[in-house]
This record gives sequence, structure tokens and C-alpha cells, in this order.
Amino acid sequence: MQPFVLHDVLPRNPCMTYQQNSQPPFEQLSDWLDWLENTRPEHEMELGLDRIRKVAERLVLIKPAPFVITVGGTNGKGSTVAILESILLAAGYKVGVYTSPHLHRFNERIKVNRAEASDESLCDSFQKVNDGLGGDWLSYFEFAVLLAVDVFRKEKVDIALMEVGLGGRLDATNVIEPDVSVITTVGLDHQDWLGYSIEAIAKEKAGIFRSEKPAIFGGVETPDSIVDQAVRLKSALYRRNKEFELKEKGKTWSWKGLNKTGDCIEYVDLPVPALVIDNAATALQAIQFLPEVVSRGAIVEGLKASRLPGRYEKVVETNKSGEKIQVVLDVAHNPQAAAKLVERLKSDPVSGKTRALMAIYKDKDYHGVIETLSEVVDEWVVTDIDSPRALDKADLSEAVARYSGLPVMTENLELGFQQLKEVSTSRDRVLVVGSFLTVGAVMGGGSEALPLK
Repeated sequence: MQPFVLHDVLPRNPCMTYQQNSQPPFEQLSDWLDWLENTRPEHEMELGLDRIRKVAERLVLIKPAPFVITVGGTNGKGSTVAILESILLAAGYKVGVYTSPHLHRFNERIKVNRAEASDESLCDSFQKVNDGLGGDWLSYFEFAVLLAVDVFRKEKVDIALMEVGLGGRLDATNVIEPDVSVITTVGLDHQDWLGYSIEAIAKEKAGIFRSEKPAIFGGVETPDSIVDQAVRLKSALYRRNKEFELKEKGKTWSWKGLNKTGDCIEYVDLPVPALVIDNAATALQAIQFLPEVVSRGAIVEGLKASRLPGRYEKVVETNKSGEKIQVVLDVAHNPQAAAKLVERLKSDPVSGKTRALMAIYKDKDYHGVIETLSEVVDEWVVTDIDSPRALDKADLSEAVARYSGLPVMTENLELGFQQLKEVSTSRDRVLVVGSFLTVGAVMGGGSEALPLK
């Protein structure tokens, strides 16, 4: 086997053809999005920064805010961004957040003070970016990043939180110059793009580090390639269990780390957030480098208020028998995320069965995900999703059968979800898992929120 090499630029495939029924400009956001998806489909990724840098510099869209935190990693990016957002809002900052993908609407990717960007604002930004192409071509993700930068500049946000899409070094978000770079965790995912080892993937993710700017790593064990990159750039590296740490104490927890002057700082008796506590610890280290010190009160308020749809989100559904059924929605789609999900499910048991509804992409390590989840899942229903990357339900069924016995195959997610609700009782729970598309298809049905433990 030849060694894996990720080229600095992956050129647009000249044989690729696109269906295009109309040309911009458009007046409706739906038309812009249709055009974007038809001319540069989201699933056809083209890594590289040369294209986006040229357009960003031409339109002066390099700096979205006076202070920028870029967050990358295999798992935990979204939760870390959500916790940072919540704390910063509690501290009085105006915060812009860029994330991907979305669950329901494209607007979810670009938010200011938790409010989704309006259709009107996005249309205006679409027009600006399209007019500034100057003959150049941008991918779906490159377009989305520049839309976010333009929206944040129009809204004059104080801090921009930029979530990396894939990898780091060649991801579109890396055209933005961060003041703090965060890598949450490193696991085996997107291996065809990033490499086939933890060290190779970590090296790509460490591409978001900047010379002499703080870099934070939230994983338990720090890959050597992350340390090497920080040393090469003279970036101060803050690692979990070395420069910062957390300790759980029942219903509270404590955090200890270093501030920007190198002094030790500690917070005790913090409220346990609804999101993964490891990501909260990483977020607390990141806020140490803001221009102004964030008060303990803002930290406490932010931790209590932090939420993120589709990350161990618990809701209640009523079936036809009138029974209240607990539903857990989680976008976990790789073994590392599945392991964290299993940990949470074990700490939050039910007296009955856990039944899983799963649909996943074929380019994921679905065998690893299934094997990990089979530890807590009693029965499975499998289907597929509406995507060129979807794993066929027959292949998924075969994979599940290797670890947990033969599952039930169903025509679509809606039907599978209804089936699981009807065979479940108030003692059971239904787990919806596998991808953003899977969870997004099930969410939004008027479910009653369930308090998180």
C-alpha cells in the first residue's frame, strides 16, 4: 500500500458536470441554496485554501471579528463551540458562531447571539460573495465560510467562533486568522481525506495553529504531531491533564488551568453542564486568552444555559397507547463519539430496553460504531438516508447482524421511528443515531423536552 499523502490543493475535477437551471442573482434564499447545491454539491468536497483566500482578500473577508477562536477536532467541536458561545454571551459579548452541518435549515450554520442569520442577510451576502468571485470558483463550504464572515462583519460581532468542517490545515475555515486555536479530540474519521493513523490526522488538525498564538488540546492523550506543530510555530500549547485539568465531584466539578500570564487559576463547585464536561473544560481554557477576564458568574451562567440540538438530546414522545416514550437524539457517527454516547447512556439507565434507529453514511466506520453501541442497544431498526453518501440499509442490516443479531429493516426514518415508539413502553427508550441527517429527520415533531440528568 502506498503511503497516504494529502496534497496541498485538490483541484476541481474537470470531468465533473453540474446541473444548473438558472444563474444568480436571486431574490430568495431558497434559490441561492438550490443553485449552490446544484453547482457545487456539499458532498463533493475540494480541500485547499488558494481559491477561498483569493476571494476573501478581494472582498476583505479575512477577519470576521476583533477576536476569533477556531475550534477543530474529531468529536466535541459543536459542544465546545456551544459552551463557549453560552459563556461569552453571559459575559456580555456579541458573538458570531459558524458551524456545520445543519440539522434543518442552512441558516443554522450562521448565528449572531444565538439568532440564525435571516434570509435577507444571507441573500445580501450571497450576492456580495458571488459578485466578488472574479472568475474564480468556490466550493459549497468555501462559499458558506465567506457568507459567515460577511454576516459577522455586518453585525459587528465582538467574537467569532469558527467550527472547522473537515481536518484543519486545508479546511475553508483555516483562511481565517484565529487568536486562539482549539482541537477538542483526535480520532479515526474521514481517513480517506486525512490519513490512516491518529498522528496523521492530528497533524492535519494542527494546521489551524498559528505562530505564537495559544493552542489548546482537549483530548486525554496528546499526539506527538500536535506537540511538534506547536513547537515549530512557537505556539504555547495547553493540554488537558497537563496545563489544565478537571475533577468531577458528584453534582459539581472543578477546573484548574493557566491564564494568559501563566498564573494558575481555579474554579470550584461549578455546575455540571448538559453537554460533555470534557468539552466544558476545554472551553474554560480557551476563554483565558480573551482581552478581558470572564467572571465566575458568567462562567456559571453559561454552563447552566449551554445546549446543543442533537447531542444527547432527550425528548418525550407519546405513542398511540398514550405512553410517554423517552427518546435520545445523538448525531454520533464514528467510534469515538459512539463510545462517549455509550458512557452517557450507561450513566443514565432505563429499567426497560434501549432500541436504536440508525442510518449512517457509507464512508464512516459504521462497523466500529455498531460494535461500540451494541454494548447498550437491545434491539435495532435500520434504514437509509437521502444522500449520495448513504449506506444502503441492506448493508447496514448485515453489519448490525454481526454484533447484535438480525435487525428490522424499514423503508425510511419516519416509519422506523413510529415503529419503535409503538413497541416501546415508558420503561424503555428509543435512541436515534448515526448522522446529522438521521437526527434532523426525526427532530422537530413537537416533542416535549425532557430534563437532562
